[in-house]
Amino acid sequence: MHIIAFSFILFVSLCQTVFGQIDSVGGIEFENAQVELNLNDATHPIEIIEYSDGLSEWIAVSRNYGNGWESIFPYSYTIEESNGEFPRLFLPQGEQGFFRKRFEPTAEGVSNYELVSRFLMQASFGPTLTTIYSFPNVDSNNFIDENYTNFEVWIDQQIAETPFYHRAYWRERSDPNFLDYSTQSGYLENEVGHNSSYGHQLPFVRGQVNYLIDWSCSLPGHGGRFDSDGNPIDPSDYPNQLDWRGIPKIGMHAENSRAHIGHEWDVHGLKINDAEKVVWYEAAINANDQLRQRVAWALSQYFVVGEEGSNHPNTTERWLNYYDIFVRHAFGNFRDILGEVTWSPHMGYYLSHMENKKANTNKGTFPDENFAREVMQLFTIGLWELNEDGTLELDEEGKAIPTYDNDDIAEFAKVFTGMRRPFDRANIEIFYGNYIDPMRIQSNRHDFSAKTLLDGSILGPFSQNTQGVRDDVDGLLDHLFNHKNMPPFFARFLIQRFTLSNPSPTYINAVAEAFKTGLYNGNGTGNRGDMVATIKAVLLHPEARESVLSFDPNHGKLREPLIRLMHLSRAFNLTSLRTYEWIYFVGLEDIILQAPYESSSVFNFYRPDYSPNGTIADLGLNAPEFQINNDVSALHLANAFSILINEGIIMQDGGYFGSKNYADATLNFSFEIAISNDDELLIEHMDLILCGGRLEASSKQIILDALQSSNLLSTAKVKYVASLFMFLVEFNTLY
Repeated sequence: MHIIAFSFILFVSLCQTVFGQIDSVGGIEFENAQVELNLNDATHPIEIIEYSDGLSEWIAVSRNYGNGWESIFPYSYTIEESNGEFPRLFLPQGEQGFFRKRFEPTAEGVSNYELVSRFLMQASFGPTLTTIYSFPNVDSNNFIDENYTNFEVWIDQQIAETPFYHRAYWRERSDPNFLDYSTQSGYLENEVGHNSSYGHQLPFVRGQVNYLIDWSCSLPGHGGRFDSDGNPIDPSDYPNQLDWRGIPKIGMHAENSRAHIGHEWDVHGLKINDAEKVVWYEAAINANDQLRQRVAWALSQYFVVGEEGSNHPNTTERWLNYYDIFVRHAFGNFRDILGEVTWSPHMGYYLSHMENKKANTNKGTFPDENFAREVMQLFTIGLWELNEDGTLELDEEGKAIPTYDNDDIAEFAKVFTGMRRPFDRANIEIFYGNYIDPMRIQSNRHDFSAKTLLDGSILGPFSQNTQGVRDDVDGLLDHLFNHKNMPPFFARFLIQRFTLSNPSPTYINAVAEAFKTGLYNGNGTGNRGDMVATIKAVLLHPEARESVLSFDPNHGKLREPLIRLMHLSRAFNLTSLRTYEWIYFVGLEDIILQAPYESSSVFNFYRPDYSPNGTIADLGLNAPEFQINNDVSALHLANAFSILINEGIIMQDGGYFGSKNYADATLNFSFEIAISNDDELLIEHMDLILCGGRLEASSKQIILDALQSSNLLSTAKVKYVASLFMFLVEFNTLY
């Protein structure tokens, strides 16, 4: 959508109010003088100041949508109040060009339901009819106020929801020997016991043995290896029921499968290293604590550990336990997340600070620097010094200032020494070691020398014991956590994951302030790093909520392909038909280039500053998700939508998307079929749940014409309309 009205009168007024040599009518040449532009109060729902150096391509540099004039990324020109008169926009020197004001004369009418759907496209894995119509006070005539109170009420309700712990869900359905330690001192709330009412529904490892969900399972009575008393089964007793390995296709799993679907093959085929993905899909699609799960997904892209580059991908519990750090602390404090990630053996292996030892000059060895580098570059302060609004802090020569150098990395690597894999213990999945509990300390491997911090202050030295190691690590993490870059660096990341790719400095500053003070609208813990205050600032800022910003062509973002797929699954209640109710998407990392636990590197699926070639790059804008959106992946995603709509989760050529050659999960279109006799009503409904009611009248008419010329009825009609919606910009983007 683009602003269609222009104010050419501004050309004349600019010439009258801007100090500098006039290059032509409406043109300004910037030389040595300070150049400023006086801005009138906005008289339209949204007004945008644009710059051009040749009257051909125009770049938005400032806007006012009812909250005062502000700069637009990446053109962070200074705006100041002018002694009670007009605000002043200060412009760069040494250039020449033209300015104009674009505006939208009227604001679109948006229903409460549409506003809710748009919000849920940001704050959850996708709206459903139930979540839209049950939203707090959605039928109120005063639904929207200046503080977006009803949206905050929903956030508070989500915080109160019982958490869906991924590890707990798996433990209840995997090893029957798991005991409930969740209430015991020193253990986490996700260390629950096996639930016998569920039985063995998800694979696990004991030692070197994989316990799969089919007739090969070694649990007594569950497969063809041991009977219910634990005695070995003689395959010769079942000559006509042997698989390719010589294992009888008998036991509880085979019986459950035959009772459910008529044959034993339904339980076969869940790869052991996909068990954590099955749990993730269950949470994304069906968990009630949608906001918590969305925050956890975002955080997992910040503190990345991917299967590529990790050992033991066939273990499940270590992956789920690591992910649960983000589930448990989604509404807690960032500093706690940073601490748990640092001490996690899962991260310790991935970024190689586990088993890190102090330097030995005689042997010419030095501490590994990997985590020391990434804890700064990716987890806390970034590469460049920032102002609180996320803009670069510049030196006297106008150059960006690095936050650290190689000497700092080498210095901080000394801190992350003496951290070792924890000792093995009972009641967890063990495969070559304990990767569940925090790393243990071996103090004689730690470098206890004093370390110079980024501000020149000294960390340590501390007592040369276990507590001294903890003090050293905590001291450095506190130093980075309290760095001035931390709030804006994390603010920009969260905004990009939830709402838009190119937040204004005003937006970043508001979120950074909430992170720094621990308060949102005066409420919160008051502690730096408060996640609730930060999340509310992200989701409730006017830049995220005001629909009039859809007229700003730089506003919004491409949605993550995985979230789009989850949205489709939630909108039409994707229902598993499998014996054990798995939702099992196969190989998404290869076809749409995104799947849980499948980031190709610590840098996530995409860079926050990625700009695809073309208009976006030419304007200096960012569009991270386009890094995994190419000719092939975009076509695969469209195919995935079509397959899911028309057939369900089912195996395609090459063995991807589903694990079976029959549908093992399908979408439920019963509501849509019930209203399918009314074409316009069906399209309006699809627009609401898939696009937040943003579909333009011209697009609706195109779909209506296509639908009426198709002569399709009932289910076929509904699936056809749903497939058309998958290609709409309103479904694939946020704005």
